[in-house]
Amino acid sequence: MTEPRLRRHRSLPSRMLQWWNDLMLGVRLAVGGGRAGWGRLALTAIGVGLGVAVLLAATSVSHMLQARDDRGYARGIPHDGSKPTVIPGVDPVYAALRDGQFDGRELNGYIVQKTGPNAPLPPGVDRLPDVGEVVLSPALSDLLSSPAGGLLRPRFTEHVVGTIDPVGLAGPHELFFYVGVPTVSTQSGAAEVYRFGVPSSPRILDGLLWLLVVLGSVALLLPVVVFVATSTRLAAAARDRRLAALRLVGANGEQVRRIAAGEAFVGALVGLFVGVALFLTGRAIVPSISVAALQGGIFAEDIRPEWTLVALIVVAVPLLAVAIAVFSLRRVMIEPLGVVRRARNQRRKLWWRLVPPVLGIALLATQAGRLGEALEGGSQLPVTAGIVLLLSSVPLVLPWIVERVVSKLGGGSPAWQLAIRRLQVDSGTPARVVGGVAVVLAGAIALQTMFIPAESRYQPADARPTPVSVTMPGVSLTRALALDAALRKVPGTDTVTGSITVQMRSADGRNGTSVHVGTCDELRRQTAIAQCHDGDLFTTTKPETGEFVPTAGERVLVASDVAGQQQRKSVEWTVPASVRPTPSLTNDTGAVYATPAALAGMTEPVADANAYVQPKSNDADFVEYVRNALAPFGWSAYAFVATSGIDSTFALIGRVLMIGSVITLLLAAASLLVVALEQIRERRRAFAVLAANGVQRLVLARSLLWQTAVPIAVAVVVALASGLVLAGLLLYVTKQPISFDWATIAIFVATAVVAVLVSTGCTLPSLWRAANAEGLRDE
Repeated sequence: MTEPRLRRHRSLPSRMLQWWNDLMLGVRLAVGGGRAGWGRLALTAIGVGLGVAVLLAATSVSHMLQARDDRGYARGIPHDGSKPTVIPGVDPVYAALRDGQFDGRELNGYIVQKTGPNAPLPPGVDRLPDVGEVVLSPALSDLLSSPAGGLLRPRFTEHVVGTIDPVGLAGPHELFFYVGVPTVSTQSGAAEVYRFGVPSSPRILDGLLWLLVVLGSVALLLPVVVFVATSTRLAAAARDRRLAALRLVGANGEQVRRIAAGEAFVGALVGLFVGVALFLTGRAIVPSISVAALQGGIFAEDIRPEWTLVALIVVAVPLLAVAIAVFSLRRVMIEPLGVVRRARNQRRKLWWRLVPPVLGIALLATQAGRLGEALEGGSQLPVTAGIVLLLSSVPLVLPWIVERVVSKLGGGSPAWQLAIRRLQVDSGTPARVVGGVAVVLAGAIALQTMFIPAESRYQPADARPTPVSVTMPGVSLTRALALDAALRKVPGTDTVTGSITVQMRSADGRNGTSVHVGTCDELRRQTAIAQCHDGDLFTTTKPETGEFVPTAGERVLVASDVAGQQQRKSVEWTVPASVRPTPSLTNDTGAVYATPAALAGMTEPVADANAYVQPKSNDADFVEYVRNALAPFGWSAYAFVATSGIDSTFALIGRVLMIGSVITLLLAAASLLVVALEQIRERRRAFAVLAANGVQRLVLARSLLWQTAVPIAVAVVVALASGLVLAGLLLYVTKQPISFDWATIAIFVATAVVAVLVSTGCTLPSLWRAANAEGLRDE
């Protein structure tokens, strides 16, 4: 019988045994072969391991964010003013959130007022502080005791009685506190708490935010897959020579492919272990990293990959390596007498490489205007598929373009000729090396372009110096007036626009109005007062409107008007005889305007003070100066930056994408270095022969740089075109005007080029060692 007929008549167990033996032979070839074999395996494992580590980190993002949110909700208090559920035996706590920033870091905490010994405890706190006591997070405690916390110390004069445990913090570097104050029930945002913790609420994504998440995920993870695929093809030429030797001793074509699959499987398997080790190492290091982008840092326990995705990675990476190893042999004739690789190959076909970009453009074009303010059903899948297809087309089209470009080049210096000839012989490997960088660049261009309309929507810009808003509710009139005086003394203050209000109601409590307290000059800006002296009282309410109009000698009730106030205490007061009507200059239905002396006998905490402090210039520390000026007033005074602010979900997405971009860029540089080192190791004999024949090492170094510069130049052009096309289509899908940030795009391009050139430059020491007489030796 012929060999094919013999194979057909073999039993299934015998065929399975033969396949197993072939795979095991590939495994032995991968782990054997002396120093050179171990070197190939190590480089492949490092390249695959870097990609696996990043993939494991990416699968941990969801759990990490959820764990941080859960701890935040577990210590939360209700803000809707609803009546709490009474728990027998529990003494309620009045608590109010105080949030802000210090030196670019979020500084949050609760002011608390206990009503008895059996107070509820938030997570991570052994006991709530009494008046004049404070419980701090470890990071805040360290900051206050360091020179960097000099501007913050005047606000925390209380006695430290405890430290918040990790279970009560979002991250190891979070600045958080619980401070005991005499009165919280009358404070802004106060809540009566029988149990800390509020139900979690999902983050709502509109079309633009959802698109940022999808685009960022694809742009950051697709290059990782490209780098993993590139790493599995390291030392392909040496592998083919080994397979040719096996053909010489009787292996057929199918056996050769199975042996190659076994070799690739070992490299991917070792790479999985290396990736897990790198992931665990990074997981242990992350809690010690303190940067603004992490917003409080990350606990190591929060970095936990989703087990289903881990299983997918464990299965997919070896399968990808095996598939690439077998697929790469399609154009290589491995015969007993050698490898037919160095002959001029048939040119790469273009038609199938254009299928992904054409499909991607078509999918995105059909979704015009469907991702505006809200997500429309059925649009997510086509948009996601279009993004994936367009970005994945970059490494597919790049080898064809590089091949066509280098085929037209020639002449020049010896270094140029060496580089171009090498590219003409094998342009696929350099194109694959820079393909991952091209994907990163294209994704970064599209992502940055989409951030332009997102920032205008979720992060409004204001060129003027940012004012600081100050509020101090439920205080006496004397303290309210003292607040205004203290704010005017803050260094760098331009203007202070303040208001002091008291709520006035009729004796039966049915009708009411607002009392605005100010000097005569301030009252004249709001009313048509002809004559005014300190001690006067004015009403602007028109009787025909039906609004409450206090009259001289009338007994009224006055109180503070704090949103969410749990215990409003009204005080009786007699309207003085000096009250008189005056026209209003506003469109209000009516109010009462009083000079400070008119309310001189009112000593109870019924006034609400508010102010806007405008700085002379944009000083990042100005808000800290304002907060320090409020220190004598205790925690009843609260200052915050009075801007429309940054949407919290948009800020979170921006932070995650920024961290992911840094990791992907570092992975790109590391992968390029690994691949470049393997290329030098594989060609060390050629370099040694050239050096032995008189070619200077400097010429070889320049040829290596040219060999990298030409593909990266082509890759930049392809990435630029792909990124701009993708960005334009996404702007079209979201109904946004087409606009590009050319300065930032230029920075991205320069960064990509520098990363490639620096990685190549790091290989020059290896080139120096390879280009000597020792490189002529062979094992």
